Amino acid sequence: MVYLPATRHLNGVRLLALDGGGVRGVASLIILKEIMNRVQARKGLKEECRPADYFELGAGTSTGGIIGIMLFRLRMKASEAIAEYDNISKEVFSPKIYGWNITRVMPNKLASWINNSKTLVQSSRFDDASLKKAINKVVAKYGLDEEDRRLEGDAPLLHPKSGRMIVCTTAQNRAETVLLRSYKDNTIHVKSKVNDTMKDHSDKITISLAARATSAAPTYFPEVKWPENDPKLTFWDGGLLNNNPIDQLWYSRYDLVQPSEPAPPVSCVISLGTGYVRPDSPSESWFQLAGVASSVMGFATNTNAKGKDFSRHMTALNNRPEHAKTRYVRLNPSLGASEIGLADYTKMEELKTLATKYIEDKDNQLWIDKAVLALCDE
Repeated sequence: MVYLPATRHLNGVRLLALDGGGVRGVASLIILKEIMNRVQARKGLKEECRPADYFELGAGTSTGGIIGIMLFRLRMKASEAIAEYDNISKEVFSPKIYGWNITRVMPNKLASWINNSKTLVQSSRFDDASLKKAINKVVAKYGLDEEDRRLEGDAPLLHPKSGRMIVCTTAQNRAETVLLRSYKDNTIHVKSKVNDTMKDHSDKITISLAARATSAAPTYFPEVKWPENDPKLTFWDGGLLNNNPIDQLWYSRYDLVQPSEPAPPVSCVISLGTGYVRPDSPSESWFQLAGVASSVMGFATNTNAKGKDFSRHMTALNNRPEHAKTRYVRLNPSLGASEIGLADYTKMEELKTLATKYIEDKDNQLWIDKAVLALCDE
């Protein structure tokens, strides 16, 4: 058994991609909530619509992976996910020493500087205990059944009542993408260490492990070794290879049909970013190596570049009869001159304001309406 959305669209399945971006993930949730509010108004419903009832498949990376778990695995409403994301960000990214929040006794800037200096003596500035604790609270509150709520973060990612979603992570010791699914994968894969390990142990992946594996960014969180009793893979942040999981989402649409069947028709692909700033050119000075390295890392995790590539791909596909009605909508607010770090949880309200202003723009209003039409029943 697998959970099916409560609605369908005549043009085909509906796909949702969620970028990585640390605390900036709240921006994508604000945009998604606006989309779902308009769906609710268009259909004349009294209650807020759940994304899992309007998307056949979702994909998320890093912060987008955690959001995807809330929206699909736990089938939460966007408003619920926003409230919990506020709590998760504060719980996880508050500067701590031995688990104690040091902002209680000093200014946040000083506390953050002390917290960041941890990387001089250890591999990460945040431990994963806080993330485990935050995930436990969310699952205990929103678990799909009594067993979910009892197991909390140790509940399996696979669940018959879960919406279909994939979480992207990176197998550091194999240098390749790994997809963690909330549903059983019947795809026949080529033989490899990664594929064999996933085939043998995928049913043992927990919600907590998936959340930690997709967000284990080097210098931010510790790497995740799996399976825990006999480690064969080491997971790093999925954003290192797929900060925008649009390609993984598109290829995974085949999971929605049997291996012998053709690809399903697609009504829409909605891609939500976490905000962007225009990249600067690195300095040409030889002693600015750190700046160059930072710019290179920025290119590696650039979600807009991948979005533009997919837009060109979809434009070509729209000229073919089978994809003539497929709509691709990419929504990603500009952060302007705002310097908002991946871990700067104190900027959550500023992020919400920037996302709201983005929504109010006339051109963006049109794109949001296109997304709504591609989600609602015709």
